[in-house]
Amino acid sequence: MRDDHNHMKGSNWLDKVIEKLGLAVRWLAVAMVLLQFFVVVARYLFDVGSVMAQEGILYLFGTMFMLALSDALASDRHVRVDILYHSHSRRTKRMIDAMGIVFFLLPLCLFMLWTSKDYVLSSWTSLEGSRDVAGLPGVFLFKTIIPIALLLVIAQAIAILFRCLSSEENGDA
Repeated sequence: MRDDHNHMKGSNWLDKVIEKLGLAVRWLAVAMVLLQFFVVVARYLFDVGSVMAQEGILYLFGTMFMLALSDALASDRHVRVDILYHSHSRRTKRMIDAMGIVFFLLPLCLFMLWTSKDYVLSSWTSLEGSRDVAGLPGVFLFKTIIPIALLLVIAQAIAILFRCLSSEENGDA
């Protein structure tokens, strides 16, 4: 982590949980690569395919991506449109980050949380499974990752926002 973004990372319980989650999620990438390798080997060497394994790869990727969002935000590894960002003082950077959180990140996450609510609830209501007979059961469990990931991003964004504002009050330049 860079020194000029010290407001992005904290040391409270939420930051520790998200950091541990980020480390755990990295192992999903290993599982996904291994599963893909076995699918390719099975298909080309043994002429055997598995819809369940192919869906598993998709769900591993989606889960990995969604659960890594809060860790990427916390460790400042997210995509930032920073044409002029790096030339500003720490105080200005904190202000830019705080405004980005308040005006862009939180509204987007809240909108996505609200609009995904019916999608996830209807999946739970029907205990949705794969559309393919040979696919994975329990698709409703994978769809539950959506609100979980969004709530983690919202919580992390609020923690960063408080650090931005408290650094301002403490006169950290």
